[in-house]
Amino acid sequence: MLNLRNLSNYQTTVYHLKLLPILPALLFSLSFILPAWWLWHKDRRYWSILPLVITLVLLGLTVALQFQDANRTQALHDVDILLEELNEPDLWSTDELTDTEDLVFLASSSSMALYRARKFAEGRRVEIDSTLAHLAAWVARDGKLKQWRNRRDWDRQVFFLAHAGAVLGHYQLATGDEETFSRRFTDIGEHLGKRLERGSYKHLISRPGEDFYRPADNAAALYTISLYDLAFGKQYLAPNFNDWSDYLKDELHYAESRLPCAAFSSSKRCQLEPNATATGMYIAYRAAAAPERVDDNIPWKEWTHYFTRTSLSPFSLSIRPNMRDGKETRFCDLGAAPLACEQYENAIGLWAASEYGGGYTYYRLFSSLVFQRWFLSPVNYAEMRPARRARRLTHVAIRTVGTSR
Repeated sequence: MLNLRNLSNYQTTVYHLKLLPILPALLFSLSFILPAWWLWHKDRRYWSILPLVITLVLLGLTVALQFQDANRTQALHDVDILLEELNEPDLWSTDELTDTEDLVFLASSSSMALYRARKFAEGRRVEIDSTLAHLAAWVARDGKLKQWRNRRDWDRQVFFLAHAGAVLGHYQLATGDEETFSRRFTDIGEHLGKRLERGSYKHLISRPGEDFYRPADNAAALYTISLYDLAFGKQYLAPNFNDWSDYLKDELHYAESRLPCAAFSSSKRCQLEPNATATGMYIAYRAAAAPERVDDNIPWKEWTHYFTRTSLSPFSLSIRPNMRDGKETRFCDLGAAPLACEQYENAIGLWAASEYGGGYTYYRLFSSLVFQRWFLSPVNYAEMRPARRARRLTHVAIRTVGTSR
């Protein structure tokens, strides 16, 4: 007997399959018909079977990968990983990390991934909300994070404020709990909303130990402000975003590109040149903060122009950390801090592609991700020390943000 609900779900899935992103893969698959036809007409009919089989396999693979994305198969797989691993107590009590920035960023990116996943992982919402509460409780604890105790430095703490605020905002918006962490979230939202407006070059300094401004961290701050506006009906984002974006566009292009430096000084000098990780985070967070502005996709086009590697395969794409092939980016890890270069670029590219509607680029990066899940051994997180596990889970969280959109 025909199940009408399943038929409806199937029709919805088919409707969401976009032809344009997979068109190159389809054409590549169909190209093997030509040698099959030639062999057939040369009376080598047994040999013609091979390219026909290749065509069918590639066509099936093309459609299967698109169904994986439409059905959120990869996203659900990664959500399961995050829900299991983020609740391991040793991850958050480790003393292996010299500071807590890695864990703050892990909490931020994971909370963003789980917040987005609530819309399609309805059966996991109780576990998601519980994990969001766990992450919010960790970032809100005075004893763990010194930034809560010394608020005089908050003008030089935009990295912490942006990411801690995002964790608290995701929890409050997901659960509707306006009591438990609302005061912390309000303190951050009000500070960022007011201080960015008056800040030098519409930016705040990321950390007390440095004297330059990072567009990626300030883009994350704007994203947190967007959450604060949504939770409390404020209007801080629009004026701050407009002034911030105009300043970068008019004053801070790096060399011949239309991308900002990874960090610049108070005299507008480029301190750290762009790299794929830092610049990718900048364009992804700015798009997440103001989705209505993604029609201005110059940052995305510039990023793909400088950081994607040439590949003839329609099923794979890789991102290099440096702007020019063969030329190493100086102080790359410092520019991308706390993330390390040559580890997160593909995941960040996947997220940015999902934000800007980069269909074919997204499909190629997504295909590479699915192939890894299909053909490589599952990662054994339990055998890893907490510091290494945190970095691996950060990669999972970032790619889940992209596949959950």
